[in-house]
Amino acid sequence: MGIKELRQAKADNEAAEKALKAEGRKLMAIAADKRTPEQAARMDAITAELDAKADEAAVIAKDLAFAERVAADERAQGTVVLGQNNRELKPWGPEVAATASKYQQDEARHVALGQFAMAVRAAGLGKGVDDRLMAAATGGGTQSDSNLGFAIPQEVAPGIEREMYDGGQILSRVDTRTIGGNTIAYNMLDETSRADGSRQGGVLGYWVDEGTAPTASTTKLSRMEMKLRKVGAFGVMTDELLSDAAALGGELEQAFAAELIFQVENKIFRGNGAAAPLGFLNAPCLVSISKETNQAAATINGTNITKMISRLPASSRNSPSTVWLANVDVTPQMAELVQPIGTSGVRYPYASVDDNGTIRLWGKPVLFVEYAETLGTVGDLVLADLKKYRLIRKGGVEQASSMHVYFAQGEQAFRAFYRVDGQPVPRAAVTPFKGSNTQSPFVVLATRS
Repeated sequence: MGIKELRQAKADNEAAEKALKAEGRKLMAIAADKRTPEQAARMDAITAELDAKADEAAVIAKDLAFAERVAADERAQGTVVLGQNNRELKPWGPEVAATASKYQQDEARHVALGQFAMAVRAAGLGKGVDDRLMAAATGGGTQSDSNLGFAIPQEVAPGIEREMYDGGQILSRVDTRTIGGNTIAYNMLDETSRADGSRQGGVLGYWVDEGTAPTASTTKLSRMEMKLRKVGAFGVMTDELLSDAAALGGELEQAFAAELIFQVENKIFRGNGAAAPLGFLNAPCLVSISKETNQAAATINGTNITKMISRLPASSRNSPSTVWLANVDVTPQMAELVQPIGTSGVRYPYASVDDNGTIRLWGKPVLFVEYAETLGTVGDLVLADLKKYRLIRKGGVEQASSMHVYFAQGEQAFRAFYRVDGQPVPRAAVTPFKGSNTQSPFVVLATRS
């Protein structure tokens, strides 16, 4: 709330407290042994309500004093009009040449974010408001919000988004599109079978003699509609960390990037599509491989792996974006994935380890992710062509900072919002040209219990 709202809240609280005291005095005028049970209960309730009003008054008084102090500092330093062109204001952080190394650019971004946070802190402590906190200039758009917070400038914010897409094992591999609006619709060929007359949604090719026209075919289209969803992260930094701009900026960027990566990748993996992306575990195109007869609970065997590979389309099998996503609980099973060769006693391992220490199955890397289910449950091992998952996003990470909420604790709050949506591209598993087993770029093992 702003100063006007806080003053009104103070007046409303005082009026309510006055009314409660007046009601209490009337009840006190009645002798204790003459009060009805309802009157006695009301006396107890009034006492509790007065205590609550006293606590509320203390909070309002502290908030109002803080707001008035910030306003006084702003008046003392002069007013910066929101939306004016403030190109003359020095940008956050050190100036970096276009030819600077990635390390230098990252360090400058960390310092900028740290300086911004320290400026917010100084404003909250009544030590003056940096003009840049109130400026909405091109390239450094910040503005004060009604909760005594400040929006983080856009020159700082993109660093977190870049960290997300550079660092996420899943995010760095999916098909990501940037859109300008809030929704988007794709018209796609409705292909659920590779049989003649069904490929590419109904396109059928012919071999014909010269001068003979092919028979016309009708192409079916399906419509994929996506609507941006909002994911947010919230964190609090202590005074100790606020003492060093570079360390603070780097810590903030890593913390928010890590949490936003977790939230988005987890939904790509298992989202139900309600106010969040649709994950491939819940997608109609998902193919599930049944366990083998008499297969022990919570195990993975070579036949499981072979059958999973056999349900992957040839295009995905040859794609560099195809990976195995696994829970770390699956690790011991990798060593047991061997295929006996005849009666010689020699066993050929399904899994291999490359020079970088990456485990591979059928040549595809195994990525261990914490979103995967525990061993024996659907989702403990997923074979996925991640380029067949489409993610849309809009703009960068929207951030804001305020030390108002945690003023008494000497801490500063930060929040970040990001708008994305996503779903697998195939509408359904596809029946191959030859064979009856459907295929999909997303394959899992059924529960083994």
